[in-house]
Amino acid sequence: MAFGVNSIMNMGIGALFASQANIQTTGNNISNVDTPGYSRQKVLLEDKPALDYVPGQVGQGVEATQIIRYFDKFVESAYLDRQTMQARYDQELLSLRNLETLYNEANDTPGIGSALSNFFDSWNTLAQGPDSQAARVALLETARTLSAIVRGIDESMLKMQEEMEVRIREDVTRANQLIQEIADLNREINVHTITNRNNANQLMDLRDEKVRELSGLLDLHVDDRGAGDYTVSTSWGLPLVQQDLPFSLEVIGPRVENNLTHGSTYNGTVEFDGTDGYEYTVEIVQGGGIDNTGAIPPAPGTASYRVSLDGGRSWLTDEATGQIKIFYATDQIHSTQVKDLSISFTDTAGQLIPGDTFLLTPKTDVFWISPTAGPVDISTQAFNDGSENAQRITGGTLAASLDFRDNKIGVYRDRLAELVDSVSWEVNRIHSQGAGLTPLQSVLGEYAVARSGVPLGSPSAGLHWHDRLQAGNMTFAVYDPATGEPLPLGGDGLEVFGPGENFDPSRHTLEDVVYALNNGPASAYLAASVVDNRLQIVGKETAPGSGQFWGFGLVADTSGLAAALGINTFFSGDTPAAFGLRQDLSVNVNLINAGRVNGGAEGNEGDNITAAEIAALAKKDVDVGGRRQTLVDYYASTVTKIGADTQRVGFLDATETAMTNELKARKDEISGVSLDEEMSNLIKFQASYKAAAKLITTADEMIQTLLDLK
Repeated sequence: MAFGVNSIMNMGIGALFASQANIQTTGNNISNVDTPGYSRQKVLLEDKPALDYVPGQVGQGVEATQIIRYFDKFVESAYLDRQTMQARYDQELLSLRNLETLYNEANDTPGIGSALSNFFDSWNTLAQGPDSQAARVALLETARTLSAIVRGIDESMLKMQEEMEVRIREDVTRANQLIQEIADLNREINVHTITNRNNANQLMDLRDEKVRELSGLLDLHVDDRGAGDYTVSTSWGLPLVQQDLPFSLEVIGPRVENNLTHGSTYNGTVEFDGTDGYEYTVEIVQGGGIDNTGAIPPAPGTASYRVSLDGGRSWLTDEATGQIKIFYATDQIHSTQVKDLSISFTDTAGQLIPGDTFLLTPKTDVFWISPTAGPVDISTQAFNDGSENAQRITGGTLAASLDFRDNKIGVYRDRLAELVDSVSWEVNRIHSQGAGLTPLQSVLGEYAVARSGVPLGSPSAGLHWHDRLQAGNMTFAVYDPATGEPLPLGGDGLEVFGPGENFDPSRHTLEDVVYALNNGPASAYLAASVVDNRLQIVGKETAPGSGQFWGFGLVADTSGLAAALGINTFFSGDTPAAFGLRQDLSVNVNLINAGRVNGGAEGNEGDNITAAEIAALAKKDVDVGGRRQTLVDYYASTVTKIGADTQRVGFLDATETAMTNELKARKDEISGVSLDEEMSNLIKFQASYKAAAKLITTADEMIQTLLDLK
């Protein structure tokens, strides 16, 4: 451009345009002062190239080159990191407080602790008056209250898990929408961006808002290289958005993943039945084939395995020995119970070898989906030492829902199941060897086996308390229905397996028990059968056609069979959801056992041995939760754990909230709109605009003066 009056005119026009752009941008800032996610914008001004002239270089004015936004990617990255953890702890704290309410012993509604104490107190009352009908009725009421509270709390926790399931699916659906929208925005930003000339500020603000929302769902990492060259990945590196290419997440139900060692000829897989919040890692430790007998020990050459619930960091151990628990590979007919799952192997001609591993996921989990690779499980995973798998989701509401469903509610439901297991076993073990006010006429076991032809001590039998059985015998007394007097049978009574032989849990099946009852010393008075995989014992008719049947009672049980099979027990059900009372006790309270049958097959009047022994459980150390402690103490430790977890998460939530707010304030200082500052700028740019206009009018007057000279 030549130097002259016209150049002054052009300089004024350029200044006018620059001031106008500044005023327009300032007005836009003022208008969006309350717009969520809006970043303050600024016009970048540059000198136009100067002209070499006499007496020196002469400037040509200003040029508005581009409009930028105030944005600090490092502050934004730190904010995303903190926000994702705040979102997790916010939701987790709310869920824990709801759970804490269920176990609250301080409110007007009685909890498990008070119900358990009342239950044992009722047995103590019965021990003081074993013949009291009122004490027996009161005992039933406290037992019903205890079982109802247990079932109610378990049902509430189950509903909480189901609610988490719904939230997980909703969060995954929303995450996929955001991932797609971010990829679409990257594509659109690329269309509108001209490097150093045109910036898609509004689209980038919108993209940042969606990334912030996505970080509230799961922890992520952002790599911003400008414009649409923008990558969003999980915090451990799995891509979610690569420029305009979206990936996705998916909720997938229970599945099995085979990881066979090189050289393995096994071409089958592992099958399971049941649900759990843990992932089961099944690792072969001794190679071999699949057992199809259910024998204890299994046939030679049977493969054995160990099980981990935390990805192989630790392995299930035997509570008695502390050693790693070893299981044997069995077929589906003889599946093995491992914690909450019934596990079996498909029987094939191939052989398993050490190192063959199977990952069992007995729940719905969140998976990362790639167009070229298989699904990758990214659900939150807690290790046995309390840490979390850093290669999984650890932040956002997804982490909160997954962790609460599996590692919080899952653990508390397990602890409730352990409490019910121990209460049922300890009470039933004592009660099953006791005697009520009237003999038994018929009894059907409360607990069924899965397979009546498998040794009862085998996990394949499907008997809940298979591991509590031991070598021993059951001894019965028989009563004359006409007189109610015991028969003089000699010795201590009738042994099921006869003199010199004991029940062997590694060898004898339910069918063997029935055979022993029907063919042993008790067969003259008792008849046994398998009904719906449960043991039924009835008194035989005293004489054909007499219409009178022998009564019977248990003198002793050194094997644990009666308690394990539910013969003459107090409680029924082996899970919190099924926890209740033996049905015929409600019909006839005389069947509640307060005393014992003595060595002479007699039940002495006023005998309170059974009632007193059950009452003493309130202060007796028993096996519960992997250690020796009282049942009341174990429940108290559960309540304490819930309170401690709530307090810990509350502290973490407060910490993350403070850090998030601090970073948000810093982010707002950079990107937020200050009305005072914008009004000051507006006055300044207005003055600049007037000055630019004055420059144009001055140049116009100069041109007019030149024209007048002509």
